[in-house]
Parts: sequence; structure tokens; C-alpha cells
Amino acid sequence: MKLFYFITLFTYIVATSLVAADITLTAGPVSCNYKNKDLDDEYNPNSDVSIKCNGNSCTVNGSGATASSGKVTITSAGTYIVQGSLNGQVLIEATKEDFIHLVLNSVTIKSTNGPAIYGTAASKVVITLVGDNTLSDSNNYSAVNGEPDACIFIDSDVSINGSGSINVTGNYNDAIRCKKDLKLISGKITIPKATQRGIKAKNSICILDADIDITSQNSAIKVTKDDDPEKGFVVIDGGKINISTGKDAIHAETHLTIRDGYINVKKCEEGIEGQMVDILGGEIHVFAYNDAINAGKIGSGDKSANPFADFGAGNDGSVYINIVGGKVYVDAEGSDIDGIDANGVLYIGGNAEVYSSVNKGTIYGFYAALDADGANSICPGATVVALGTSGGNGGFFKRDGRKEKRQWNNGGWNMGGNNNNGGWNNGGNNNNNGGWNMGNNGGWNNGGFGGGFGGMMGAESGLVYQPYIQTSVTAQQANAKLVVTDSSNNVIISYVPRNPYAALLITSPKMVAGETYTIKAGNSSTTAKASSPATGNVTPPSVTTPPPVTKVTKTSGSKQTNSSTSSCSASIIKSGYKCCSASCEVIYTDSDGTWGVENNEWCGCGGGSSNATAPTCSSSITSQGYKCCSSSNCDVYYNDESGKWGIENGNWCGITSNC
Repeated sequence: MKLFYFITLFTYIVATSLVAADITLTAGPVSCNYKNKDLDDEYNPNSDVSIKCNGNSCTVNGSGATASSGKVTITSAGTYIVQGSLNGQVLIEATKEDFIHLVLNSVTIKSTNGPAIYGTAASKVVITLVGDNTLSDSNNYSAVNGEPDACIFIDSDVSINGSGSINVTGNYNDAIRCKKDLKLISGKITIPKATQRGIKAKNSICILDADIDITSQNSAIKVTKDDDPEKGFVVIDGGKINISTGKDAIHAETHLTIRDGYINVKKCEEGIEGQMVDILGGEIHVFAYNDAINAGKIGSGDKSANPFADFGAGNDGSVYINIVGGKVYVDAEGSDIDGIDANGVLYIGGNAEVYSSVNKGTIYGFYAALDADGANSICPGATVVALGTSGGNGGFFKRDGRKEKRQWNNGGWNMGGNNNNGGWNNGGNNNNNGGWNMGNNGGWNNGGFGGGFGGMMGAESGLVYQPYIQTSVTAQQANAKLVVTDSSNNVIISYVPRNPYAALLITSPKMVAGETYTIKAGNSSTTAKASSPATGNVTPPSVTTPPPVTKVTKTSGSKQTNSSTSSCSASIIKSGYKCCSASCEVIYTDSDGTWGVENNEWCGCGGGSSNATAPTCSSSITSQGYKCCSSSNCDVYYNDESGKWGIENGNWCGITSNC
């Protein structure tokens, strides 16, 4: 037996030495900075460049664009209005300093060779939607090194806004692809078909108030950058999102932050995932054939050479799911699935409502409604219903479910399989070629070697820090309504899960320890007493309360007067805007400079602010009961019309004017 432990420990040490260096993320929700260029959907039909198309012929009225044989080529900064029907392509071939504002006004673009809109160079492209627009690409491309590969393919920052709609079909590969940062501000974006991904960006995706509907064979919304802690994120600040996909619904590599909005994932493999997941508000529905909500280490892909690489790696809070607001409904069914799966810490608190059900699973552990490698906590204020088909705390072997499930069949371990060719079979039924069979109930306990194998084997559990009920009821079929009432017949819980269930965990701030509650499951009824809450302190992985939700507008900020200069920022001029007159009013400030409005158009107003008062934060923040951050804390986690928000001591605060 000593030899067994020695071999196991040696193998673990060797395996962990193969892990690639990680990047370090800062815990907490991330925010998107929506500049006025992102929000501005105004244009002048009389002075901006007009492009009217019919078939493969287009008429260009203005400078900066040409049209020939079905191809419209834009070569300089400006606003371009495209109308009509084009059998061809819009090619943006400007310089890396040029800001392009592309207005799609009830246009149909059908490409027969590559993308419908192809941007090779620009500082930023803003697409404004007017009326109903339709784009489709060809089934085959003349791609070089795999690019371009999307119906809308742009190699710069992209924003989409407007009051209209766009229908984008990705016949060849992806529907929308941005090689940098993508912001979906407003308008209705429908992707009826994507042969691969629906919306893909390299650096980040921010969704403010867009109405998005995606049907894709591969991931629906995906960010790919995994080597920069400041990138690789997805932020959803609002809007409406409907997804039906054969792979991941919403995939971030670093942070996934949801503040508001309505998300309905009708079908997916993995639901929403990132390394640090913060759900602060909104309403989320996920129906998954794998994990509905998942948190795992960046780049936690194929570990065939190192199956132990991620065990316990996120228990320090570097991997977490933090749900402190909104309503979350997840239903998962299939094999090797969890409702909510944190390969690190799971924290549910604030005023969140969470409803999680799994088919063929338990409450805690492997194949579970609530699964975490590390701390698994439900804190006061939250309402949680977790349902499974079997009672107890299941599971014996943890794995990173973020991407592929691990099997090391040739000379190693088979995790959860039936046999193993030359090694240990963990949880399988037999071992064809020798080695040890650890079985379903054997193996190491929680804790493992110095915590490295913590949670691998043995039953898992969680802690509930308010009164709760954990019990079993008569087995119910899918869609059997669950209602919990108190002694006065007040409804505490009412929920209709998509999965069958027999085991349940229920907790609510309305519950009182020791009180008896009636549980009606389908046509059956039983009673149960609420258990006393767990004691002790919880270390939250992120913020514990969501910030107030306020509307982002392009005219936010207080007005200032500037009458001493007629010059303005070079960044504003390069973006395609003019300088205001010398007597302009500053009504908006961002990293490009100070902005004014003249003749209903944005313009640069002076070179900057002359405000030299002591550092303060926005009165709109302090009037809501929040304090100013310390003047040395300039880390912005959220930006809205109230001002810039930071975090100190786990609480929201206002960023001061010196930052």
C-alpha cells in the first residue's frame, strides 16, 4: 500500500509540473466603457456620403468611397450611408487612424465571394442600423490562412447601434467576427444560421441594449483571447439575448459579467462560462446538455498529458461563480453534467434567486445541481432551489468541465469510463489490462494530498447560512410544479423545473429555522422543518451586492463652459469629427477628449478640463448612499450615467475626480 501512495504522489507531482504558467486575473466584475462614438447613431443624409445600390451597380455621391463591379470600397474616414440591394461586398480599406461610420439603411447585401462586409483596416467601425437590413455571405471563400471567414469580418474595433434591424447569415463559417473589441449597443441583430459561431470577437464583447437572436452550430457568443488579463471578457449590461446552439452559448476566457438584461438559452451544450463569473442582475434561463453555468481556468482545454492539472487550482478564488442578483433558472440534462459548476468557488448571496435542476444527478457533488471544487456557499438574502433525481451528496471524482471531459486511456487514468488500457480505472466497472480499480466508493477522501486533490473523491457538500430544507420527495416527472408554503399558507417557493426530481434543497430569507413547511410536488404533499443555518464566516470571491442599474446615454456628464480655445483633441479629429467653435459647452468627456454638440452633431470642444478642485466623486453616486473611493483607488469596475464605480472592502464606491 505504501508503494501505491508513493506512485500516486510521484505521478501527481510530475503531472502538476507540466502545467503552463497562468495569467493572474483581478477578482470582481468588469465594466465596459461606452464612448459617445459607440452610442452615436446620428447621420446627415444631405451631407454624408450616399451609396445607392441596385444589383452589382452602385452610385456613390461624395468622396472617400468608390464602386465597381459589385464592390463598394471605402478608403477614408467619414460617414457612409448604404441603401438598396447589392450583389457583392462592402470593403473597408482605410487606414488604421480612420474612423468609419457605416449606416445601413434598409439594405440587402448578398456576397458571392467572401464576406458581405469586409473591413481590413480602420481605427474603429461603427455600424448604425436604420430600417430592416439583410446580409449573407458565400458558401465558399478564397481565404488566406483561414481569413476572412465571416459574413461580417472586421479587423478593428466594432460597434453596432441604431433603431433598425439586421439579419446576418453565416453560410461559410461565422456570422459576425471582430478581430478586436466588439460592442453591441442597440438595434435588433438576428443570426438565423451560422455554420460555425454566431458572434465571435478576439478581445472582448460588450452588450448594452441590443436585441440578439442566434442560431449556430458552434458557439453562439465567444471571446477567444486568453493571454491578457485585461481582455478575454464578455459583459452584458442589458438587452435581450435568445440562443439556440450546438456548443457553448456564451463563452468568455477571463471574466463574464452580467448586470442586467434577459438571456434565454433554449439549447446548448455548455451554457455560460468564464474563469470569473459575476451575475449581478437580469433574468437568465439556460437549458443545457452539459454544464449550464461553468467556471474554469483559462485555457483549460485538453489535458490528456496532465489530468490533475486543474484539481484545486481555483479554490483560492482565482476561479469562481458569484451570483448576487437577478433571477437564474438552469436545467441540465445528459451525462457528466452539472447545473452550476465552479472549478473553484461558488457563492450565492445578495438578493439573487437561483433555480437549478439536473437530470440524473444530486444536489451537491459530481453530476449535481450545485457543484464546486472549493467553498460552496449560500448566504443570507438569496433564494435557492436545487433539485436532483437522487438524494445525498454525490460524486467521487472532480474534473474541469469547462471544455472537453478528460480521458487518458493510453497508459494513464480513465476518469469515469468503463476501462483503462494500462493504468488506474477511476470509477469504472472493470480494468482490462491490470492496475487498480478504485471503484465508485473507494479512493482518497476530500483533502487529498495537501489539498491538491480536494473534492476529487468522497461526497461533496455545501454550506447554507440561512434556514433551509434539504430532503427528498416522491419521484416527480419533468414539469411537475413545486410549491412550498408556510403555516399561514404563504407561498415561499413556486417553481416548475424542466427535469424530473426527487431530491431538493430549498432556502429563502422568508424561512425560519424550526418552523414546519408544506412541500407540494406534483400531486404529492409532505412537510419538513427548516434546519438551522451554518455558522462561521464566508469569504466572498467578489462583490456581495450589485450596483444600481442606470441607463447609459451619450449625453451623460455635467456641463462645463469653455470659451478660451477653438482647438480640440487630435484623437477627436482622427475619429472623423470637427472642432466646435470657441464658445462651445463641454457636455461629455472620454479618453479621446472633451466633446460638445453644435448643429445637432458631436464636435471636439477644447483640449481638456480646467477643473482643479479637490478630488470628489459623482453626487449621483453619493446620493444613492454610496461613498467615494479613496483618492488612490482608480480601478474602474463599472461606468454609467451616475459616474465611475470602484470597489473597496467588498462594497461599491465612486471613483474620485483625480483618477
